[in-house]
Amino acid sequence: MDNGTDSLLETYLFETGTLLEQLDELLIVAEQNGDFTEDNVNEIFRSMHTIKGSSAMLEFNSLMEIAHHIEDLFFYIRENGMDTLTAEQKNELFNLMFSSVDKLREEVTKVENNQPLDTNIDSFIQNINAFLNKISSAEADTT
Repeated sequence: MDNGTDSLLETYLFETGTLLEQLDELLIVAEQNGDFTEDNVNEIFRSMHTIKGSSAMLEFNSLMEIAHHIEDLFFYIRENGMDTLTAEQKNELFNLMFSSVDKLREEVTKVENNQPLDTNIDSFIQNINAFLNKISSAEADTT
């Protein structure tokens, strides 16, 4: 890699690492409170949007895909509100978010170590999409 690419990669790793640390802290506090605030939802959405965009620019497809689907999930939550989720769904959302941040961190570590990224993340993406389908169809059932 040339210096421009190295610098871009360093910036990406720093920014993404910082966002994942902030997400970890946010998730721990939100879980202790038993809910995501509107600000939490917006922050997660923005973080995923940033990770998605910068990952796409550097062609880190697994990171981009995961962030994209979490962004979609939080777009839905942002539009419909956390109060549309049951307590069970909120617990499921916390588990999904903790595993998603772990998966993103795992992929970032591969980038740092110049290892190939996962090419088959279909089952992981399916978990995110299944949860979104569950909460959006539950919302449709109550209207």
